[in-house]
Amino acid sequence: MAYLTDSDLGFSKGAHKSASSQYFVTILASVALINVLTFFYHLLNSAIFNTLSNAVCIGLIAYAAYILFRSQHNSAANIFYIAAACAFTILSILFNASNASIIVGIKYLSIYVFYAAGHVSAEKFRQIEIRYVCFLAALPIFFYLAFGDSRIPEFIQDNIGNTFSYFANANVATLYFSALVFALAERFGGRAILLQFVNVALMNKVGAAVATVVAIGLWIGIPIRKESVIALAIFIIVAVTAVWLGAFDRAFATFDSMNLLVQLGPETVSRMSFRRLVELTGTTDLSGFFRVIHWTNIWEVYSSKGFGTILFGYGIAQTPDLTVLKLGPHNDYLRLLVEYGLINLAVFVCFLLHVLLNLKAGLTRVLFMVLLIYFLSENLIDHFASMTLYFTYAGRFSLASGNIASNGDATELAHEA
Repeated sequence: MAYLTDSDLGFSKGAHKSASSQYFVTILASVALINVLTFFYHLLNSAIFNTLSNAVCIGLIAYAAYILFRSQHNSAANIFYIAAACAFTILSILFNASNASIIVGIKYLSIYVFYAAGHVSAEKFRQIEIRYVCFLAALPIFFYLAFGDSRIPEFIQDNIGNTFSYFANANVATLYFSALVFALAERFGGRAILLQFVNVALMNKVGAAVATVVAIGLWIGIPIRKESVIALAIFIIVAVTAVWLGAFDRAFATFDSMNLLVQLGPETVSRMSFRRLVELTGTTDLSGFFRVIHWTNIWEVYSSKGFGTILFGYGIAQTPDLTVLKLGPHNDYLRLLVEYGLINLAVFVCFLLHVLLNLKAGLTRVLFMVLLIYFLSENLIDHFASMTLYFTYAGRFSLASGNIASNGDATELAHEA
């Protein structure tokens, strides 16, 4: 593999080694600080905490970039993806100069930087990381138990009263806890799969549940090996228990109502009123129908425009202004396509496949695959803390095999369940 070096720039190797050895602890400490500031912002409804939180986010991106470009071990592939994403995102901003959000674009580009910085800073897991992750898990749970949900009226209104703790909704909360489980994968081994399953069962979100079940199923079945039987047996026991406890009742109800979509077709359903859908399905939980209608509307608007819009999109963060529902598309791949353009979507998908194929252990692949599938049903890229954790630790796992043997994941799951 080719490497880029900074020897001509005269940087101190000792200074870089010291800085990079603290990289993961610094990332976790910074994400913890962001969450504390977010905690007080949603508790006290004081904008100063939001401003400070945004400042820490910008500082954290700058720190990751500093670590990356001072390293002597940068992967040429990682640098290529950063350069390609930056170049085509800038072109998208220039093409849509009057209506593109630069801040949202920077948050999107940061995932490439965090992955590459995690890759060059990969080191052995440290015990303090567990304490930080436990704190990050406890903080939103404490907020929820002690204070309920956000106390910011505008935030509640913008999210249609669907907030959870200080998160926009339970989908975002599920993503956040999934990121924490992924960060601990090297330490927890097969138990991380069980933690992820508990996460989606408790949150009872259909998109996350489907993503987790599909990812685990692919991990068990591809390739078929003797450990697959053990892992499948454990998975069935856990799944049956969760179903018996009612953890997936909403998911089953959603799939039952979606039979109408199969029978009538997406085009017919997209023209139906909310009232008519409720009458036909017998439920007001129509999130699946909402997505189909919204996706159809967004695609029709996007595909009807010129070649420049096809390539460079409508403008970053502009999809809510394109449709009747005035909401994001609840599909990050579709969002990248419509807001950033076809070329940016191609770069993003290739980058995700690059990350997935470079993960060293089957266990980390399945947990990362949950994210890739979950992207299909939610707007997740904007959740800075979760993306920081996911891609920073994916960078680490892509270089270091850690304590997980690729062929022993299923066996480890069996021993630890």
